[in-house]
Amino acid sequence: MSICPVGSGLFSQTVTLYRKASEGVLRRVLENCYLSREDLLQTDLGGCRKERKFLLIVPESCLILPGDRVFEGIGPEIGLEQWPGFIPVNVAELMEVSYAKPCYWQGKLCHVEAGGR
Repeated sequence: MSICPVGSGLFSQTVTLYRKASEGVLRRVLENCYLSREDLLQTDLGGCRKERKFLLIVPESCLILPGDRVFEGIGPEIGLEQWPGFIPVNVAELMEVSYAKPCYWQGKLCHVEAGGR
């Protein structure tokens, strides 16, 4: 019997995943996840801007797409009219997914990774 090499002790956080759809904003609370985030200040000739990098690991099959938004903890219910302002610059606990990929171990889905750069 083989087990996934990602230790289950890491998965103790709750996040809320949001996706805009034609019928409204889909909201899913995911438990037993791993979330790590880092806020950086980037400076260049144009000035200074805040950048948030993060890594989310979900130890189950979960469809996560670029453009989805991740709230650290249990997030609020929001509607389509609130979606344009529900962005990381306005909501401290919010991140936007720029990539997502399934990860396999010995031919079986082990977990899903998603993150932002």
